[in-house]
Amino acid sequence: MQDLDDEAGGRSTSLCRKALEAHARRTEPFEPFVPVDPRRSLESADRVDDPRRSPLHGSLIPPATPPEPRPRPPRPARPRRAREVLPSSPMSTARSLGVLTLAGSLVAGFTLACHPRGGQPPDDRVWGGKRRGGPNIVMDRAKAEQGDPAALLDMLDTELQRNFTTLSDPDLDPPAYFMAYTVTGTEELYLEAEDGTLLRNDQDRRRELDIDVRVGSPQLDNSHSQGGDYGPGNGLGSGLPITLGDVELSLSQAIWLDTESQYKAAVSKLRDVESSEQLRSEGDQPASPDFSREKATVHVEPEQTLDLPALREPWEGLVQQVSAELSADPLVLRSSVTMSATATNQVMVNTEGSRVQTSRVRLRVLLEARAQAEDGMMLQRAETFEAHQADQLPTLATLRQSATRLRGELLALRQAPIADPYTGPAILEGKAAGVYFHEIFGHRLEGHRQKDDLEGQTFTEKLDRRVLPTFLDVVDDPTITTLGGTPLSGHYFVDDEGVAAQRTVLVERGRLETFLLGRSPVLPFKRSNGHGRRSPGFQTVARQGNLVVTSRKTYTPRELRQQLVAEIKRQGKPYGLRFSDIEGGYTITDRSGPQAFRVTPLLVYRVFPDGKRPDELVRGVEIVGTPLSSFDTIIATDDQPGIFNGMCGAESGWVPVSAVSPSLLLETIEIERAAHDRDRPPLLPAPSTRPDAGEGQ
Repeated sequence: MQDLDDEAGGRSTSLCRKALEAHARRTEPFEPFVPVDPRRSLESADRVDDPRRSPLHGSLIPPATPPEPRPRPPRPARPRRAREVLPSSPMSTARSLGVLTLAGSLVAGFTLACHPRGGQPPDDRVWGGKRRGGPNIVMDRAKAEQGDPAALLDMLDTELQRNFTTLSDPDLDPPAYFMAYTVTGTEELYLEAEDGTLLRNDQDRRRELDIDVRVGSPQLDNSHSQGGDYGPGNGLGSGLPITLGDVELSLSQAIWLDTESQYKAAVSKLRDVESSEQLRSEGDQPASPDFSREKATVHVEPEQTLDLPALREPWEGLVQQVSAELSADPLVLRSSVTMSATATNQVMVNTEGSRVQTSRVRLRVLLEARAQAEDGMMLQRAETFEAHQADQLPTLATLRQSATRLRGELLALRQAPIADPYTGPAILEGKAAGVYFHEIFGHRLEGHRQKDDLEGQTFTEKLDRRVLPTFLDVVDDPTITTLGGTPLSGHYFVDDEGVAAQRTVLVERGRLETFLLGRSPVLPFKRSNGHGRRSPGFQTVARQGNLVVTSRKTYTPRELRQQLVAEIKRQGKPYGLRFSDIEGGYTITDRSGPQAFRVTPLLVYRVFPDGKRPDELVRGVEIVGTPLSSFDTIIATDDQPGIFNGMCGAESGWVPVSAVSPSLLLETIEIERAAHDRDRPPLLPAPSTRPDAGEGQ
């Protein structure tokens, strides 16, 4: 996850497997949203076409191509029971989740300027809290602007009340007890350049309708998961393309037909759930409800638009110039520079009285390059820049510098030796540590995973118990807009279920306080904490927003490296490791498989304890381990936040997320050699090396 989508750096693909497989039960193939290589991880792979069908959960990656408008697939009367397993992995269900436990003591005999903090809760304004001599990195929270309700809001409300009056009639068996209508409008620009010339110059506009119908009761309804099944075909989430304008007859026709379809699907799923529950044994604890009652939310933001022609004009030239710099060496096999600008406006109404109108602008620039080592190993480097407004985008000089650095790192990787299997001390630098927490830890705290019997449920019974070192705190706070001036992708004001976003302290002084919750409660918690999220066409589940890790025991980056060297000597190891960048990874959380994870780093260095040799770059590395033991080895952190921005794919589709963490010193980490292709590099000379190269230009 270099930036989960890799705002900070590249394409990621760590996809949670189980939920994705469950959604593969369509009778018709799902149209790809963005292509992806399921073998890749978080940051640099191509994007999986449907997160619900991916082999891994919690995927973090930037799309290689812009999203295409998706025709609505036929909805089956009831989902098939057969499970689909990707042939690329022998594991039936993998996803990125994680667990942490207390770390060992600091290196004996090494006294450094540690900055422990007192017993106060995690600071909600300054990352890591205010410290003498340490950095004060402010977390800004913008206030939502008040806008005028769009005409569409009243149109949806009128249709909702009319249809709910009919479907909630007690004479129906069963009647609907809750309904919600959501329309998501998207306007976007996508530019892509390679070798100094444009490949794509696209502009798109679309609107999609989601209809949620619940039948049964809040205790047991059609959302109840059976073997990780979160739709489609259960009456929740439809993703129907609709008219671009507010044409009342066209909109009413679409709502009428889709509401009928969703109600019938909800009834069918409820019958299946009721039959299944009658055959289940009683558990030791009372079952958590399927749906929570929440207060109505009225929240209206102004609609946002982008002047796409004005953005296109300068950026057409910029992406071409930067792509020429990125591909300026014949050993770079493929490279691309993309710029995307997206404005999203969403309106939602439900039968509880909520009326929500939200808007979001997302701009990003992605640089990606690939090369091949002489032994056939494919190598890649990528970096992403994300912004909420155009003036936050990088300058041409900054992009050129990044292109030059990425190309140099890629060529250095070609010459680097393959890493040997190793266990010993290591440093995970900030952004890599953020990906690590998102994948290995954050997903395991998502509320619906505590209720699914097929899940490993690592933390379900660990409330108020230590799951991390006592000097670590973890908060998920979607209300943060920027951290130290850097925009965070996981920001929103109201979640996709109409609940206001909330700062949620997940872990305080190492103790687990709560879970990430949407409107699917996990006892003893009976209410949402504003983390219900989805993309159009998916059922809403609890997801991460801005996952922020802070430490009460910090060192400067230089001091942390000194601690690493001391730990290498203490253990008698020939070297330690430093992980500068991570592509992504996955964790198996299904009970049928081992509770293990695999993370793919992109930049790994050997650190020698003698102080005479420079750090040595290595390649072909995979981090492996088990969640409960991996975080138990954290023994120190630095005092600088690493920020990862990106897209995460799981049961409810692709959502923007951020992960923030200091660099971590681990007492022990285990790596193994990564599998790689043995294809020979190209036999034909690159066109740029030919004698006539450049003629005719």
